[in-house]
Amino acid sequence: MHLKKTLLSISILALFANTAFALSLSEVQTLSSNNNYQIKQYESLYESSKELKQSAFKSFLPNLSTSYSYTRLDEPPYQIVNGNKMIMGSNNNYQWNVTITQPIFTGFYLINKYKYAKYDEAFSKANLEVIRNQVITNAKIAYFNVLYNQKMLETRQLAVAQYESHLKDAQSFYKQGLIPKVDLLKSEVAYSNAKQELKQAYSNLTDAIAQLNQLLNEPIDKTHTFEQVADVVDLKTPLDSLYAQIDNRPDIKALSYAIQKANAQVGMVKSGYYPQLQLRANYNRNGQNLDMSNNPYSDNSIYSLNIIANWDVFDWGKTKNDVQAAKLQEIALQNELNNLKTQSKTQILNAYDQAQVAYHNISVAQTALAQANENYKLTNERYLNQLATSTDILDARALLTQAEANYYGAIYGYCIALEKLANAVGKTD
Repeated sequence: MHLKKTLLSISILALFANTAFALSLSEVQTLSSNNNYQIKQYESLYESSKELKQSAFKSFLPNLSTSYSYTRLDEPPYQIVNGNKMIMGSNNNYQWNVTITQPIFTGFYLINKYKYAKYDEAFSKANLEVIRNQVITNAKIAYFNVLYNQKMLETRQLAVAQYESHLKDAQSFYKQGLIPKVDLLKSEVAYSNAKQELKQAYSNLTDAIAQLNQLLNEPIDKTHTFEQVADVVDLKTPLDSLYAQIDNRPDIKALSYAIQKANAQVGMVKSGYYPQLQLRANYNRNGQNLDMSNNPYSDNSIYSLNIIANWDVFDWGKTKNDVQAAKLQEIALQNELNNLKTQSKTQILNAYDQAQVAYHNISVAQTALAQANENYKLTNERYLNQLATSTDILDARALLTQAEANYYGAIYGYCIALEKLANAVGKTD
């Protein structure tokens, strides 16, 4: 029996291993963090926000613009003076203009625009961490699902071998007239069902690996060998200390920055209450030829310096409405943040309880598995001595199959519960 189980394990490794190394949990975290397309998407959004912040800062700096134009008139401009026609210009007119504009006062619009961009960068970074944490958590859960389904495939292979061995014993007993045909038929049906369950277990494992590969941005059908998890240990962290880490959750940070963005938006809208003041320096050159060196009618170079003030003194209360709308959006975000903090505590509590229950189930399932193994062994011996029926041994094997599923489900269920708890706290491990 031990030899058969060893051979079955070897066959699984041969089936699902064409790589030279075993994929570990830490490698799953690294690969998912570096390769996942969703993370790359939010990395691009973060980089975009950094560019926008730099752009907002440069709004404080002077702006230089230039233009060059050519105008052709059908006849030169003139003026009638005392009945005489006096030429005032030429048919060909070239003009070059250079302007430097420096904002002096914008009603605090530019400084709030920069604050908005700065908080948007922080928001994008926190949002990136939200997505990164979720992708890594999903990848780790997928990894544990692979390990679980791998164990299920092993147990189903062993079950098929045991059902096949039992069927051979039943056929021998039937030929000797020791059991009725109905017992033989039960054994044949159980063997057929076991083979179907084996095919389903293989399919489940294939699907689990495909799901993991998708999260790692690997080819869907790529195969791996997988490191088994180390011995699990009980969760010792006090619940209150987990609650205390809520403010470090990236989604809470992101929403906090969203509130600060909304506050900056209020400041930007309020700028409509104030006058706008800017300094403008201008150089203008014009003439009759391309380089504008010839202009017999006026000075071909003109310099000017202007201070320009604009103020919308009455807009029917539009600015007031816009400011109030922006304030209400900020209040809405603050309420959303308060709600998220409450939900976060509930998520942590649920994940914490699930982890504790799952850990308790491991020892219970381990005991049940040992008992089911012993029960199957004794029942098989009794059957070989014709002290038990086919129904007895088939029931014993079914109990063993269920015990195996419960045991591995408890182990990997606990690992998954810990990952969900880490994610609820805002971490990836």
